[in-house]
Amino acid sequence: MSILYDIISILPLSLLTALIFGGCAGFPDDSVSANLLCPAVCLCIILVRSMKRKARDLLIGASAVFFIVLLLAAGEENRIRFLQEHFWVLWAVLFSCAAFAAGILMERSIWAKRAVTTALVAYCAAAAVLGTEVSGEAVAVICFILLVHIAGEVQRKWEKSGSTSIRDHITMISPVFLAVCLFVHSLPAPEEPYDWKLAKDIWSGTVSAVSGIYGYISHPAEEYGSIGFSDSGGFLAGLSASDEEVLLLSVGNTTIKDLRLVGCMSGDFTGREWVFDTGSETFTRMTDTLETLCAVEKYAGDRRYDYLQKTEMYCKNLFYNTRYIFAPDKTRVEDARDRDPGISEKNGSIISGQRLDRNGTFVLSCYVINHAAPDLAELLDSAPPITEEEWERTSKSENVYGRKGYSYDDYLGYRAGVYEKYCRSYGLTGEAARVTDAIKNSSSGRYGKLKALEAYLKKLEYSTDCGPLPGTVSDADSFLDYFLGDSRKGYCMHFATAFVLMANEMGIPCRYVQGYNVRRSVKGDIVVTQNCAHAWPEAYFDNAGWVAFEPTPGYAASVGWGTRADPVVSPLTGDTEPVPELQPESEDIPEEPGSDLQGAPEPIFFIVPAASALCFLILFLVISRAVSRRRYSRMSRPDRFRYIALRNIRLLGMLGYPMEENETLAEYSRRLSRADSSDTADCLGFIPVFETVLYSDREISDEDVISAENTHDKLLRLVKKSRLRNRLLFRVQRN
Repeated sequence: MSILYDIISILPLSLLTALIFGGCAGFPDDSVSANLLCPAVCLCIILVRSMKRKARDLLIGASAVFFIVLLLAAGEENRIRFLQEHFWVLWAVLFSCAAFAAGILMERSIWAKRAVTTALVAYCAAAAVLGTEVSGEAVAVICFILLVHIAGEVQRKWEKSGSTSIRDHITMISPVFLAVCLFVHSLPAPEEPYDWKLAKDIWSGTVSAVSGIYGYISHPAEEYGSIGFSDSGGFLAGLSASDEEVLLLSVGNTTIKDLRLVGCMSGDFTGREWVFDTGSETFTRMTDTLETLCAVEKYAGDRRYDYLQKTEMYCKNLFYNTRYIFAPDKTRVEDARDRDPGISEKNGSIISGQRLDRNGTFVLSCYVINHAAPDLAELLDSAPPITEEEWERTSKSENVYGRKGYSYDDYLGYRAGVYEKYCRSYGLTGEAARVTDAIKNSSSGRYGKLKALEAYLKKLEYSTDCGPLPGTVSDADSFLDYFLGDSRKGYCMHFATAFVLMANEMGIPCRYVQGYNVRRSVKGDIVVTQNCAHAWPEAYFDNAGWVAFEPTPGYAASVGWGTRADPVVSPLTGDTEPVPELQPESEDIPEEPGSDLQGAPEPIFFIVPAASALCFLILFLVISRAVSRRRYSRMSRPDRFRYIALRNIRLLGMLGYPMEENETLAEYSRRLSRADSSDTADCLGFIPVFETVLYSDREISDEDVISAENTHDKLLRLVKKSRLRNRLLFRVQRN
């Protein structure tokens, strides 16, 4: 019964391990034999464990010799092939040993069994909620294990008469559990899985409510909340990393690989911080979008998509409490206003009329510049002035013609305001002035100068722990002297600030921007985390609009997309065109001798290990008998008699007269005396003597030992003459 209980409690664990982790271990797909290998190995371990010590040592030793010799005889090439093609077999053995150890641990500790039960229930619940696929076989095995464990708990609490062994009860009812699990597994499953919609809705609503309360409590007066981004323009002594998710973006245009999401922008630097003004309504974001559209249309014509592409962007808030709507700089703000009249633009920042809570969604339509276009510099540097007719035509195509803030006169006023607000001379001296003058004279075009400035700043060191600004920093000049001369390290805010100040000194309108720098994942969506918070500069190009640059070391510029001039990449979809695969010319190359692995192993590979195992068995038996004889010869007379008496009782059992359970020696002797057997009638004299030895202080003489030994020899001869049926019958009765 103990062996059956071990089989019931351990084999399902090994099978479940194979079903769950078999794929990770390289088990052959849909292979029943591979999954059954783990239970088979576990069954062998259980049977070996139930053997007597001598038989167990004999079997383990012979098996070890067989496999060791087999590995040596197979040769290195066959061993390599086995590891390459059947390494999963070793994993199966490891899984079996782990399952056996877990089964033994659960039998010895009820808390270990309860922990395994809890883990299985949690695994099933998590798979159901997350939609993880679990095979029907694994579910059936889990159900069987849970039923057995539940039955065990019931047995512990149930007061009962008769047999109180929990093992016996579990062994008796486990076939019912197995039948139930097999029956349920055989039933057809529905085509669509249960979606748990009610539970998911309750969970989502609870999380949203808790997140909203947390946002209002932790950030009652701040517009941005704890989202990595901040509308504070002050420098921090150090930055902390956080991978907490903020936004989930779905970008319809697959050509676009990365985005810069603008939160707020400024051109007012006090020397120690940037000042953000979000109090007055502006129309600059949409005006900038119209200006860039006009420039690209005039320069590229029908190749407009090589430089500018449109996309719809679906945004979902994952966690924060803010009114900022993060969007690319070329955003169709009026289109967003049409969807949500509460949206407004304030000094370039797009602000929502109400705080955005968890799972809040909004849709944006925007354009993205191709920074990888080979002649982008020419487009930006040589853009001609935009006429009123061109402006009105573009305004009509974007559905803003006639709206407040988008007339041609408004555009001209916007251009004048750009130079007034974002192009200030700070009177730089020292290192900053020297570098600025050198870069200013290095190129005639605005784009080339800014790329040179970008390259210069990228040579400095990036550090998130650069310490606070010293007290001597009070204006733009002292900041640049400290950053470029003393510190020469910082994070994105330092580099963006230096870029803006030095570009202004060269007479180029430039502004400081804070937001998120994100890139599309392999699956297509964009997950924005707090770690994506970033700052960068944007420079203004006459008649072309604002363009982002990246001076921070370690941050790559926009990857852009291939143009029509590039035959490898499609400009509209971003998909690469198929490239013809070069086929090597066929040549008759002679194979090197021994280059292929050997075929199937020859029979001698198995004959030699089998012969080695047989030799081990013979040697083991010879040594064991010699050791037994030596031990017997060194025993005292009472111990020698007891040893022989026990062996005689064993031999009588082989002859068909085993001693029954709870039967005394006297009862056993009387039963054998009444048996009709002339062969064993004179072989019972040792039993009364054995009884007196066990229950009295009777001395054992040499004659008693010799008589018992003679009886042993006679019984041994009878056993050798007896039929095999009697021996097998005795084996079954003993087990």
